[in-house]
Amino acid sequence: MSLLATIRNKAAQLSLFDATSERPSKDQIFRTTYRLPDNAHLQESISTEFALESSGIYASGKLILSEAYLVFDAVDPKTCTFVVPLVAIRRVERIASKTYLFALMIQTLHGLKFNLQFVGLRSQIEQFCDRLKQNLRANVSDMKLLKKFLTTLYSEYMLSDKSASISPDGTKRDSIPEGGLGQLFQYPGDPRKLRDKSKLRLWAEYLRNNGRNLSLVRLPTFQKLIRVGLPNRLRGEIWELTSGSMYLRLANPNVYQQLQKEYVGRSSLAIEEIEKDLNRSLPEYPAYQSEEGIERLRRVLTMYSWRNESVGYCQAMNIVVAALLIYMNEEQAFWCLSVLCDHLLPGYYSQTMYGTILDQKVFESLVEKTMPILWDHLVISDIQLSVVSLPWFLSLYVNSMPLTFAFRILDVFFLEGPKVLFQIGLAILRINGEELLDVNDDGSFISILKDYFSRLDDSAHPTSQNEKLREVTRFQELMVVAFKEFSIITDDIIADRRQKHKDGVLEGIESFAKRTQLRNLHNIGHLTSTDLSNIYDRFFEALQSSRLGFGPKKTLMDLSTFQLFLSGIASWAIEPHDFLVRLFHRWDIELRGGLSLNNVVSGLASVMERDIMSSMAYFFELYDEDGDGKVDREGILEMSEGLLYITRHLSWRGDDYGDSAGVNGIISPPLSGIAGTLNDSPIDYLSSVSAFIRRAFEYATPDFPETGSVDATSDLVQVESSENTKVQANVALDPNHPLHITLATFRMVVLADEILEKFFAKDFAASIELAPTKGSSREKGTLRELFDSLVTDSMRMAGEVKRKIDDMERQAREQQARDDAQFRSDNVQSYHHDREEEDDEDGDVGEKDRDVLAGLEIAGLSESSNIVTGSTASLQN
Repeated sequence: MSLLATIRNKAAQLSLFDATSERPSKDQIFRTTYRLPDNAHLQESISTEFALESSGIYASGKLILSEAYLVFDAVDPKTCTFVVPLVAIRRVERIASKTYLFALMIQTLHGLKFNLQFVGLRSQIEQFCDRLKQNLRANVSDMKLLKKFLTTLYSEYMLSDKSASISPDGTKRDSIPEGGLGQLFQYPGDPRKLRDKSKLRLWAEYLRNNGRNLSLVRLPTFQKLIRVGLPNRLRGEIWELTSGSMYLRLANPNVYQQLQKEYVGRSSLAIEEIEKDLNRSLPEYPAYQSEEGIERLRRVLTMYSWRNESVGYCQAMNIVVAALLIYMNEEQAFWCLSVLCDHLLPGYYSQTMYGTILDQKVFESLVEKTMPILWDHLVISDIQLSVVSLPWFLSLYVNSMPLTFAFRILDVFFLEGPKVLFQIGLAILRINGEELLDVNDDGSFISILKDYFSRLDDSAHPTSQNEKLREVTRFQELMVVAFKEFSIITDDIIADRRQKHKDGVLEGIESFAKRTQLRNLHNIGHLTSTDLSNIYDRFFEALQSSRLGFGPKKTLMDLSTFQLFLSGIASWAIEPHDFLVRLFHRWDIELRGGLSLNNVVSGLASVMERDIMSSMAYFFELYDEDGDGKVDREGILEMSEGLLYITRHLSWRGDDYGDSAGVNGIISPPLSGIAGTLNDSPIDYLSSVSAFIRRAFEYATPDFPETGSVDATSDLVQVESSENTKVQANVALDPNHPLHITLATFRMVVLADEILEKFFAKDFAASIELAPTKGSSREKGTLRELFDSLVTDSMRMAGEVKRKIDDMERQAREQQARDDAQFRSDNVQSYHHDREEEDDEDGDVGEKDRDVLAGLEIAGLSESSNIVTGSTASLQN
């Protein structure tokens, strides 16, 4: 399997496609849709009528059962959905139903009760109920872990009797659950302006009526509450719930703590990269100017690099994790990062960033489709859109706009998935489209957008005579455009476009990675660039796997893989032999037990050396095991076996090379620069090797000269056979007479034979054919331009522009930090010391609280609009 095939398998996740099929499996769809762990499998499903009488909710849909989860999804998903771990179910009771054959009442650990009335055949219903009963019993043992898990969730504390020292489930309540760095360093933004208390009261009301955390039922109000922005204290928990990392953390208790114990004090390349980026992680937030914040960030990134060594660490991870840690504790952020890298955004955080680059192509295609005038202007002006959009996607907008607004986007992203990144990006371009049409270079393009981000809190229509319109902020306008005008951007559209562009991007990535590695090779001898390219392809084809991220492990080829690799380029390497073992150990100069690409290239360059004296020296050194310049009796015999092993397969060529066939039937010319053909017969080589043995012993030097010289042809001794008959034996073969040959003697013996001289002069080197692998594709200019424009040019241009913009951005953030600090000193105290605030948050929801849900951010939830408004239309026409 080539490197391209390996990347292709990993990138298959981006389209939710299995690497070996054109359609995702039911289990894949099930896990992806409901954000469940990889060990969840769809076992049973049945049509069901759902009733949550306490909220007056009734819905028809499917009830789905897995090993550890019960899922309900209404026919209209916006109506009602829930995912309840079986450990969170406290009671299941059959109830009477006049309308349906079978009905159940289920009560969760929080006391929420709902009814399920099954629609189907009796046998189907009985099968579902039997499996439900079995799975409930199988999960009983995990219930003991639930108490400790619930103490980490703020919703449990918020809705509990705070005056009691013991919670209803019997656990001791000492304090507020450990949260993010915001508890210690305050949360970004003005809580009054963000109406944080009103949002918290609305959430408290919703959670009381519809369950919380593990037993929460998602109704239309749930999405509205997220769209208008999450309250600071619940943000981390809701992120964890909507992303699915809460289920992953529940299924892996104490794993994070065990990783810390197991890898304490260990180092790796990933950790070195992490250390470089720690102090560049949201430096404007006070926590990351302190040791506490830096230590939390270091631990989360380091533990993830050990848990997922194939990814290790990638730049921009530090930005994302720094954002998570403001609202989450370390363990919560660790599992949320796992979900991001493995499920929500596979391939974004890797050495090649293949997921991000693929989505840049998708994003560009969407811009071209929805805003053709703007796209044509970008193409004509040679403005690289990816210079701007790649950082947006990679940092999830956290590093592009003020934190209070970036977190609002993350609220929706964790709920609705990657399509949000595209919708927000398109909305940004749409809103600023008229100004962007007036610029002709990357710097001005980025400057306009930076200025836009710095004024997201300003009025979108400051000169309007309509007071309500003047109150609409630029950020509210952005949310409306993104989620209403670009509601047509669905998961299916993104998946289709990813599939369309995937092959081209992956080939471009492989081409770029290949050229990078080939440029870093050394000791290549007389190998041409074509030779190196073919070695690279065959190396990864034989290896069958490769690693793409930072991590302690290297890509090495073991002995068996080495034989497979060599058999593809040398006809004599078709079966194991001592010569291959010697060659392997000679090339393994670092004594690692495996060969890197550079080892293989250097080794082949030496074997294919065109100088006869160097070629003979190299062959001799393979058998000079102790490096003393001598090869003993056994070595001479093994050397002759090696010559026979190679030469018996050298007579496969006919006239010139037209009749030769390489590996997999590929007909290949001889190595460039090596003339001649291999026409000697096996008998000729056998005769020459026999003569080599005779002459080697004849001219060998005795290890003990005082015993006299040995005449290999005349001094014969009598030896008794088992039949008491007299036989003659060569004294040179007598182990009682040790001897050796030197490099000079070896060369003399070889040069005395015309066929062996020809073998070392050209036949040995010519026996290795560096032909292309079967079906390998050559680099195409369009693919090279694709990747270079997305990575090389983007990174270069982004670096130049970033240096110009950073000062302005830093000044704006410092000013915001000073304003926040002044506000906190005048108005805000730490909430866990303020009992009066807690009482206020627990109060009843008033009309002033409910008007939060009347904000423009929820536009498009009750109705979808496929109509593009005037400004967008002007960009399309």
